[in-house]
Amino acid sequence: MIRELPDGGREFVLDEPTLSFVRIDEQSRLQFGTTEVVIGAPFVLEIDGVAHHLDPHRSDALGPLLALFPGTVRWLWTSADGELHLVFENGAKVSVGPYPMSNAWSVGNVDFRPAGSG
Repeated sequence: MIRELPDGGREFVLDEPTLSFVRIDEQSRLQFGTTEVVIGAPFVLEIDGVAHHLDPHRSDALGPLLALFPGTVRWLWTSADGELHLVFENGAKVSVGPYPMSNAWSVGNVDFRPAGSG
């Protein structure tokens, strides 16, 4: 379910907020039940106050992403300008900005595409 937020953003309400698995290929993928969150652009993962600037195309540096498993999402939303945010029960946070060169992210069948990409 998707709820519109007063500021123009959207909240994604997951049927299953527990992280089922993490998959890394040309993108970083977080699976929550039947909902897949795909990260295709550089992003920030904050764990215990430490910010990790990660890029899904640099698999050799994605180790901190694995620390999210096992975990449960408390809140998943996007701002009006297209920045995706995930906040986990343990306080970890993922932020994916609107990246102008590619599909930065998707949640199920909802994605952020750069302007002019169709």
